[in-house]
Amino acid sequence: MIDTASKKVQINQIVRSQLPSFVQEESPLFIDFLKQYYLAQEYQGGPIDIITNLNEYQKVETFSGNDNLIGFTTCTSAVTSYDDTISVTSTAGWPQKYGLLKIGDEIITYTGVTTNTFTGCIRGFSGVESLHKSNQPESLVFTSSTATDHISSSRVENLSNLFLREFWKKTKEQFLPGFEDRTLNNSVDKANFLRQAKDFYASKGTDEAVKILFNVLYNERSEVIKPIEYLIAPSDADYVVTDDLVAEAISGNPTQIIGQTL
Repeated sequence: MIDTASKKVQINQIVRSQLPSFVQEESPLFIDFLKQYYLAQEYQGGPIDIITNLNEYQKVETFSGNDNLIGFTTCTSAVTSYDDTISVTSTAGWPQKYGLLKIGDEIITYTGVTTNTFTGCIRGFSGVESLHKSNQPESLVFTSSTATDHISSSRVENLSNLFLREFWKKTKEQFLPGFEDRTLNNSVDKANFLRQAKDFYASKGTDEAVKILFNVLYNERSEVIKPIEYLIAPSDADYVVTDDLVAEAISGNPTQIIGQTL
């Protein structure tokens, strides 16, 4: 996922140094509370992160790779309610720490990742699991959860890039109408395709446009076959069209009417 945390200093990292010494001495738990509060707001995809790094999220290059838009992975082993390490097929597309994932009805955060595991998992977490309520599409869905067991092969949903995936959908709706609900093939350079959208639509209906469409959606090479090119022509001979008249001779010589008025 796009690494915004490494580009700017986060508030949770400096909150202790910004408070007066008497607060640090008399209310150390208040400092911990503030740090945890900002951690909950500054994780990648969180409210403060989006506001602070909106210029990074809206760049076309953000969609160049496929990792930023990954929506889920899969557990490779069973998970008990007290496990703090979760093994998955891949952690590509998740932040390096304090990302959010969802297995079944449980929301989980973590403090680190390897290629195939989430480590330091904090179970039964709370967070935004959807950007749209079913009956109030403009409202978020914030959910609290409890730690539970999960079987191997359980689906692990990525809640850290909900905003980015929604932003990509809206971008497609604006610049690639008709593609907003379609998933582009992973081999497609999404940023480049977005840049060339005008040329793609300008060529709509041509053989090349059809070939591009199948490549983008299915990663399949296609061939356009036009039946008219394989039909048998009734005749390939040259011919002329004439007007023939049948007349009855009343007077004069019919063989000498060239130049005469009839």
